[in-house]
Amino acid sequence: MKEIMDFGLVRQLARENGLDQVLDESALAELRLLEAVKGEMICAKGERPERLYFLVQGKLKIYTTLPNGKSLLLRFSTPLALVGDLELVNGKEANNTVESVSKSLLLGISYRVLQNTYAENPKFLHFMLSQVTHKLYTFSNLSSLNMLYPVESRFASYLLSTMEQDESSSEEIQTSKLTELADMLGTSYRHLNRVVHDLCDRNIIRKVRRKLIICDLEQLRTIAGGNIYE
Repeated sequence: MKEIMDFGLVRQLARENGLDQVLDESALAELRLLEAVKGEMICAKGERPERLYFLVQGKLKIYTTLPNGKSLLLRFSTPLALVGDLELVNGKEANNTVESVSKSLLLGISYRVLQNTYAENPKFLHFMLSQVTHKLYTFSNLSSLNMLYPVESRFASYLLSTMEQDESSSEEIQTSKLTELADMLGTSYRHLNRVVHDLCDRNIIRKVRRKLIICDLEQLRTIAGGNIYE
């Protein structure tokens, strides 16, 4: 990730997201503003993170890798989301992979800085507890619930979560990516391909070369059934 050297903007983003209310002055001074481009990995499963990140702009995709080598999509996160909070507390490797869906801005702070101060900061501990509780609740529910939705709903939800919400939005849909996406949605390439062709036949999406274009946003939202990955 690229660091943006603008300490005024760092303070502004920290204030807008309420971080000035939960971090002490010494921790605020250590915040760094980082920019992640589309597809850039913030944290990989099995790695030991060195920073706690606060997502302040953009969207992140969270997925895990199964023992058979396939990936499973868990959810998408929007501001204000934390990355590396569980690892800060338990000191273990990351359990999931976190990837930027589009350009994202994150405020990062070294574990080294926090480990010396966070245990004595009740406001920060309360903030962390609320964030971790929410994360564990949504992960435990979504990891089982999203598999109960039909593939069509999961695919529609994925499109809504990764594409810009306008009629001209598009997503690269190369064959290799469709195979990878099928694994991530917990289905087969053949089944997902049928879903894509069916949605095209119903003029809900349109396939142009290697891209998908949303033609009927409202119908896609209906199929997604509340956008289950959000």
